Amino acid sequence: MTIVARRGRIHAEARPRRVSFGRPPAGAIDQGGSADHRELARLALDVAVRTAEPVDLPRRWTTWPFGQEVDRTRAQLGPIRSRSALAASYSREASIAVSRGAVESGMAAGPVRVAYAIRWLELGDGRARRAWSAVTAGPVDLVAAAIAATGRSGADQRKGEITT
Repeated sequence: MTIVARRGRIHAEARPRRVSFGRPPAGAIDQGGSADHRELARLALDVAVRTAEPVDLPRRWTTWPFGQEVDRTRAQLGPIRSRSALAASYSREASIAVSRGAVESGMAAGPVRVAYAIRWLELGDGRARRAWSAVTAGPVDLVAAAIAATGRSGADQRKGEITT
């Protein structure tokens, strides 16, 4: 039944056709409602927002040891193929269980949590993400590395000269 308002009167009518709005079947969406699913989704959103342009990372996230730990943990999470399995692994992770109150109090997530968040994003859209060092480098460093890789430098160009 559908609620319809006609000529100022509200009444219920039988719906003549099924309306789906292009939604996938109910079983196609991962309906994980556990606290770990919600925490991973919230953490993944935080990581996605912080790593989007312009990159706004906590100072701790830009250190070399932090990046090494993120990449090492991501390599270990690679064989996990579903968000449900990732949430189960997340709930068993000892370093997360010990520091659960720290993140809720507003501290930035540690490397293991960031690795889980990145894997959550990868499982959601099926796209592999870059290494953490490439994420923290930002666009300026990536462009500089691309220029250095071509073998050209600014010394080849004289003052005022246009090169093509």
